[in-house]
Amino acid sequence: MEHFVALIALVITGPLVGVEIGVAVFTHPVIGRLPDQAFRQARGDAARVLGKVMPFWYVASLAALIATAVVTGNWLVITAAVLMALVLLTTVTLMVPINNRIGRWSDAAEADRDLARRWDRLHWLRVGLLIVLYGLLVISVS
Repeated sequence: MEHFVALIALVITGPLVGVEIGVAVFTHPVIGRLPDQAFRQARGDAARVLGKVMPFWYVASLAALIATAVVTGNWLVITAAVLMALVLLTTVTLMVPINNRIGRWSDAAEADRDLARRWDRLHWLRVGLLIVLYGLLVISVS
């Protein structure tokens, strides 16, 4: 049972971390080089689409990590679950309000590149925490 629960946590959390790394390393830097109108459309669409999908993925990852922590009692997994809870808390309190503003951009004049850069800086912090927690999870099950 321990191995099955840990596998579920790995399978749910791993791709989440990969997607968030991809957004930080590839997607947003490319979008940032677009002209204002295309930048506004791309960032706004991404904010709306990912803003609808990612919350479920984050909650599923947290649930899987909590289940693994309960089943295994491993302090590394417990730490990973606590970090994921911290990630969720900072995401909801700091990043979601910015994401919602970006998602409401309707013309190029509203596109605030400084606001997008602020979100990107917070996202890098989140990516760092996600990498650490996933590393803890991998180490704990190996």
